[in-house]
Amino acid sequence: MNNEIAKIYENIKTPEELMIFMDQYIKYGIHGIDGKDYIPTYGDNESNQKFQEASFSVYSFGGPSYILKYGLGHCWDQVELERDWFTKHHYECKTIYIWITLDYENSYFTHTVLIYKDNNTYCLFEHADLSNKGIHRFTLYQEALKWLKEKYIESNKNVGNLINDEIIKNLHIYEYEAPIYGCSANEFLDNIINNAKDITNLIEEEDKKWIY
Repeated sequence: MNNEIAKIYENIKTPEELMIFMDQYIKYGIHGIDGKDYIPTYGDNESNQKFQEASFSVYSFGGPSYILKYGLGHCWDQVELERDWFTKHHYECKTIYIWITLDYENSYFTHTVLIYKDNNTYCLFEHADLSNKGIHRFTLYQEALKWLKEKYIESNKNVGNLINDEIIKNLHIYEYEAPIYGCSANEFLDNIINNAKDITNLIEEEDKKWIY
């Protein structure tokens, strides 16, 4: 762990300060088990391809110490740093996983975010997705999930992925707990499939309570 960065992290007092800290010290990417850093570059197909390949060949799911040591993490990892901070500061929070499940190889990406409760407001903390970065506040939990779904669909459209009714039928949103640190990408996905709570239909339900 980078002791200097870790000390700064330990002194963060608010979610807004956490966002600023991550802007300064955490980049989107992974430090592989091969000792190499993989950082995708917008518009650079070669670097993006290497990043995608690394995500399933040399990736190891990191915890907060991993992020602070290397200053790198994709959304799965960054959410763990966020989970660590919000839990330590006694916020009610949920970690959310969204993806399109298809039984054939495809280019639809996965995404994770954290939603925390601040009095009667549900706050979606988004750092990894630079196009939607920020703390987005909603009156209802369902509203935060709807916003996430809309942005996820929009992002897939922007990279040329087909979006139609059949594809949307396969879109799922989950609440998940932290998988075991050090697991592979496939093991991370298996944890979602086997253990996470599918809340896709919650968006359309009338229940407006905080769901436990």
